[in-house]
Amino acid sequence: MGFFNLSEGTTNEKYIIEEINTDNTTKTRLQVLGILRGTKIEILNKRLNGSIIIKVRGTRLGIDKEISKSIKIRKESKNANLKPCFYR
Repeated sequence: MGFFNLSEGTTNEKYIIEEINTDNTTKTRLQVLGILRGTKIEILNKRLNGSIIIKVRGTRLGIDKEISKSIKIRKESKNANLKPCFYR
């Protein structure tokens, strides 16, 4: 399963953040907002100017085009919400 930029994601799809490749100031700001490696996000809207509206931890956030290009994501597995079943 490959990684791609947040800017390449599809609206109304769920993803997991894998990498953030930006300067330390921006990376720290994103971390404070809850955007970390392993965080589940959903792309809600993509604007004509390239900015993206995402839902992260129940909050809507706007990410600018350049920052969205520095965030690597992968599609969330459809089985991610299934709980393990144990048999005796």
